Amino acid sequence: MAYKSVKPGGFFPKSNIGDNSMANWRIDYDIIDRKIHPPGIFTRNARFVSAKWRRDDIPDREVIVIPIQRTVPANEQTKFKQFIGLAQRTDIIVTPIKAGVLSHVARILGKDASGYERISLKEDPAKSILVGTKKQNDYSQFHFGAGEASIIEMVTKIEDAKDNALILIEEIENGLHPLATRKMIEYLFDVAKRKKSQIIFTTHSEYALDILPPKAIWGCIDGVAYQGKLTIESLRALTGTVSKDRAIFVEDDFAKDLCTEILRQYAMDLLDHVEIHKAGGFPYVVEVLKYHNANPTIKKKAVAVIDGDNPPLNEPNDHVLELPDGTPEAVVFGYIIEKCNDVAALVQQRCQCPTISQDKVVEAIKSVSIDTTDHHLYFAKLGERLGFVSEIIVRRGLCSIYVQNKKLELENLVEGLKIRLQS
Repeated sequence: MAYKSVKPGGFFPKSNIGDNSMANWRIDYDIIDRKIHPPGIFTRNARFVSAKWRRDDIPDREVIVIPIQRTVPANEQTKFKQFIGLAQRTDIIVTPIKAGVLSHVARILGKDASGYERISLKEDPAKSILVGTKKQNDYSQFHFGAGEASIIEMVTKIEDAKDNALILIEEIENGLHPLATRKMIEYLFDVAKRKKSQIIFTTHSEYALDILPPKAIWGCIDGVAYQGKLTIESLRALTGTVSKDRAIFVEDDFAKDLCTEILRQYAMDLLDHVEIHKAGGFPYVVEVLKYHNANPTIKKKAVAVIDGDNPPLNEPNDHVLELPDGTPEAVVFGYIIEKCNDVAALVQQRCQCPTISQDKVVEAIKSVSIDTTDHHLYFAKLGERLGFVSEIIVRRGLCSIYVQNKKLELENLVEGLKIRLQS
């Protein structure tokens, strides 16, 4: 909507038959462009009047639109038909892919990207097809994987864009392996910094969201835009489409494991009815809770259990409960350090390391406490020293020991959960 180079009709077309949408639409938006208005924000609008989009005094900016059609196989796209039987043509132009583009493509795909070339026709240089030259095994885009061609085309367009461009990518994970999806997001981080680009992409993949900060993620939930990091499961909880009828929102995987263990030991009956969802750090988890409980179609109110090191809430919320004071990882591991001689046998059992003597277990716990400054790494490092036991096994094992021995400290939390979640 905002810039001259993109026509609104490309995104909001209207059929003359059987389409009553968009009547008298008006969309207002704020823009920052220091060349046009140095002090800051100015407002523009787009209107759909008399079956046409109208915009006045539109600023200009390079906008790169990368649609989902990029992953349609070449043999299903009419624009590539003229390249069938290419060997019979002499009016072709062969252009190597730029080295800078290939280096980015190689990192994203996780393989050697040398040897790619672009072939176009002299009569119409705007149309082209990719080929891969691998000595005795050359092949064209007709035999590329959808993700392979997609990455090359996306990176080429992005690298050719000017600084400060707006880059719009639809369904970024389409055709990509989950690891390639993550690598693509890492590449976009680099582009945003290096080329000062603004990048917006849509996705249904959590792999595409993992490394983004919560403030970079927006979800549209029943027509309401929400900012924050949500899993697919928590999105389903927000809209009421879950197999269980009650929900607890927590900040991360560790809090999820700890709350699950608390319910398992002290409120087993609730586990049949409750799903626990990680919804991002504070304060996003509280915002998720507020949206969920405001949904009139959901009869059972959810609760949020926040970490004990968060600041006070801006406004009271009876459905927000707290874990014991402090960072949860540090609280749990701190108890294990304090009682390491007493709980060594339990650690040996629940961390599944029976071949490690109890003395060695105590030694490993103490050494991790001394040389680990990041509390998020306690459990991974202890797992390494207990014979490369999985971090998840160690984390859950130590949580179970902590919960078992801290019944009094957890009593208020357990009672709060029972009051708010039981029928």
